Amino acid sequence: MIYKVILTMLVGTFGGFLAKKIKLPAPFMIGSMLAVAVFSVISGQMYAPTNIKLFAQIVSGAFIGQQVTKSDLKNFPSLVKPIALLMLFFTINTFVMGFIFSYFYGMDAVTALLSCLPGGIMDVSLISIDMGADSGVVAVMQLARLVGMLLILPYWTKFIINKFGSQAEKKNSNIEEIKEEEEILDQESDQESTDDKSSVFSNNVLVLIVSTIGGLLGKWIGIPVGALIFSLIFSLVLKVTRDTKPLSNWIRYIAQISAGSIIGCSFTRENMEQLSKLIIPVILLLISYLVVNVVFARIIYKRNILDLQSALFASSPAGATDISLIAGELGGDMPKIAGIQISRTLYTVIVLPYLVRIFSVFLE
Repeated sequence: MIYKVILTMLVGTFGGFLAKKIKLPAPFMIGSMLAVAVFSVISGQMYAPTNIKLFAQIVSGAFIGQQVTKSDLKNFPSLVKPIALLMLFFTINTFVMGFIFSYFYGMDAVTALLSCLPGGIMDVSLISIDMGADSGVVAVMQLARLVGMLLILPYWTKFIINKFGSQAEKKNSNIEEIKEEEEILDQESDQESTDDKSSVFSNNVLVLIVSTIGGLLGKWIGIPVGALIFSLIFSLVLKVTRDTKPLSNWIRYIAQISAGSIIGCSFTRENMEQLSKLIIPVILLLISYLVVNVVFARIIYKRNILDLQSALFASSPAGATDISLIAGELGGDMPKIAGIQISRTLYTVIVLPYLVRIFSVFLE
């Protein structure tokens, strides 16, 4: 088992650096995910324990918490209406697509509806078992939604910004320019680290210790994405009270490799065989969520609640941890994105299953 974990992380790290070399967006997340997925299907030897997911959530929460300012906290109540609007869109999409899958593709009602939930693979799969759905179909549909959105999102965001965004946003959407700016920032960060390594080290240790305490508390409480939520809160409190600095970039990259490797491990030969039978429902589901994504983003953008790129990230139905890590890589208002993403996850696993249970009888 230890051998498999080490091998998985090595493959994920290789994939991340290879993706960075060929200039893929969010390379350490996307590259590690693809590399581990390929090796998982070929060899069946890839394995990442749940503790690695916990680590990724804690680091993501710590990183986001250090980006929050006092003005962000004052502006957070303004997100109530956007969150409510997005939950409405996701609910409508779940039931419309669930009806289509049930009526045209022979899925039972509960399986069809749960396959469309915009939640985490593990959470929704466990819910499907509890509700008597075909958990295999639900897991494959959820996996395809997550991976598909993570692969599409960087290019989709660039396309939408170039079509509807302002001139400044169009310039910033250029992935190559973002990469060049990141390399400059990395060099500056490295220089600062050279000048005061002990200060940077002590800051990293303090932020990670406090965030880990919060993350473990959230994990112990047992609420959905509790580790991410509480590590973010603890990191935020530390930032406000002690004026700590953001974590070093290399810590974020390790978290991205970890998160990407976990997703890649979800791929098996059985998944791929079943996915081939569900390819049309998967494509329809991805298209429906891209429609929700752009409609929501344009509404929020026109009302000056979020910039267009942040609105697109905030309304993407991938994992809250994964989207937060990618948003940190490609830019965006991370505190607001995280707030909306966490709300989406909580709504998906707490409220939507009850609505599915109630309304599934009408699709039978």
